[in-house]
Amino acid sequence: MKCSWTILGIVIIIVISNTNLSAQNLLITDYKVPVSSARSFSIDLNANYATIGSELTTDKGNIGAVYKNFYESLPYAYSLDSVGAFSRNKGAKQLYNYNIDVEGQIKKYIWTTHDLFGSIKLHSAYFKDYDRPPTDLTVGLGCGRFVNVTPLAKAVRVEDFFLSENLLYDDLPAPTMIQFGQVIERQSEFESNYGSTYKVHWYEEMAKLIRASGMLKGEQIDAIGILRMDDVLFRQKVSDRFYGWDATLGIKRELLTATKEQKAKSAADITVRYSHPLGWRSQWNERLIANSPMDKELFTKAYDLTIHSDFTYEMTNRIDFALNHSAIIKREKRLTDFEHLFTNSLRISFVFYIENSVNLVTNMQLNKTSETAITTNFVLALNYRVF
Repeated sequence: MKCSWTILGIVIIIVISNTNLSAQNLLITDYKVPVSSARSFSIDLNANYATIGSELTTDKGNIGAVYKNFYESLPYAYSLDSVGAFSRNKGAKQLYNYNIDVEGQIKKYIWTTHDLFGSIKLHSAYFKDYDRPPTDLTVGLGCGRFVNVTPLAKAVRVEDFFLSENLLYDDLPAPTMIQFGQVIERQSEFESNYGSTYKVHWYEEMAKLIRASGMLKGEQIDAIGILRMDDVLFRQKVSDRFYGWDATLGIKRELLTATKEQKAKSAADITVRYSHPLGWRSQWNERLIANSPMDKELFTKAYDLTIHSDFTYEMTNRIDFALNHSAIIKREKRLTDFEHLFTNSLRISFVFYIENSVNLVTNMQLNKTSETAITTNFVLALNYRVF
């Protein structure tokens, strides 16, 4: 295990040291828009089939789906995250298994100049062995907001291509890059106004900005330039980029429990989220969730603490590297004393973008709990990006 963490540390140092933090004449946080939105939907598929002679030894397969929708504005914001999986394992105790996890949040900004908001969050999950889906509702007050800077990252990649094709004299000025990203974000507006021919008008709006900067060699963007723009915006995958933070203090109430015998409980809940790109090719996300039962004997003595960490790095335009770490600490009352339970999960992934939204994903996952030994899983899967 020490060796694994050493290798992980070396990888992170190499990745960060190769991240270009000064690729452009602007900071990522210079990009400010009144409305930010992003959505994605992907499907994963993997299978394992093996025989010894004519005897079938392994016959299992998994399919999973991830959907995310994000919208941030003043005075409203919302997000929806959903993960589902279905598996079939011939020879196992249960032939089929499935689970789903859904979380949605709505925020209403009360004091927009200081990003103060009220929020309602609904979370539900379901596993095959549950009697019913456990569901909880959290009402709280918070502060902070997020900005989606993926359009700016796409603009930077287009500029990189233009520079490599010798179409520009130098980097585009910071104001031009910010406007470039804002035009990219207006794709749906152009599509609504111009229908099937919207690309012509959309690209021309971008071209006007580049010409006005004085950095374009020649009077017009040639066919190669248009091809590069189309390649970045529609065929290449630029990972989501966000910056910002928020912190929410609320009361969580269980509406449904996994079994009918369990009693619904209330808990004090604190959620802190932080996101920031590290340069133009990487993204770092953190999420901390802490809650404690609203019970005079258990409050602050019993608790759940969860920390999620995500790091992604675009090694090339077609290869991504990702780290995902989850740590869960539970302090529960056992008979007359309290006991700590720990769960750690680390996933290391490489994503190879093939063509037409199809990706090849390699995963290595390490899991460790306070009651079990380390387990290691290797998975090779096909991923299809719907949008």
